[in-house]
Amino acid sequence: SEVLAESSRGIPPLVSHSWNVLIVDNLTSRCCAPLSAVKGVAATYRMTNRPPPAQASPFVSTILRPLQEFDEAYASRTPPQIGDGWKRRVIESVSEKYAVAVEELIATVKRTEEALKSRKTRRMMAGGMSDGEKVKLQLFLDHREFESHVVEGLGVDAEGIGGLVKLRKLTEEAESLFLQTQQKK
Repeated sequence: SEVLAESSRGIPPLVSHSWNVLIVDNLTSRCCAPLSAVKGVAATYRMTNRPPPAQASPFVSTILRPLQEFDEAYASRTPPQIGDGWKRRVIESVSEKYAVAVEELIATVKRTEEALKSRKTRRMMAGGMSDGEKVKLQLFLDHREFESHVVEGLGVDAEGIGGLVKLRKLTEEAESLFLQTQQKK
């Protein structure tokens, strides 16, 4: 009986850890599904003569939707420190994967712009902005929208979340493009 009692003491932390991993992994996987749309941002502006973007891409609002729905459904039944920990871990993981997708796209856009530099078509008529600049501006708008979902939608402090810091750095160059478009309004 003592052996059974002693050996069963290790079970609750193991079960708790397993639940935490399952919940975070499942939510992370579901939240990352829309990130495949990041690659499509370049196609939206490449050789299309479209005007510069003015709002975030539609997919951005869907990224954290599974986490928000989970939070709304289970927040009242989950101790705050546990629920907040789940949200933070999911956001850290998703924002890191988002940052990697943005970094890859920016690298592709830079290579494309270098290849097109020799052509006279680098600057498009729409807004006097190159296709690459439009893509960077779109990524900036998308990042801002994503971060607002983290802070306002889920109530999580964005400071110290590595992926968000990286996204901010990757898109900060486009802030001047954003300010230019705001001045023209």
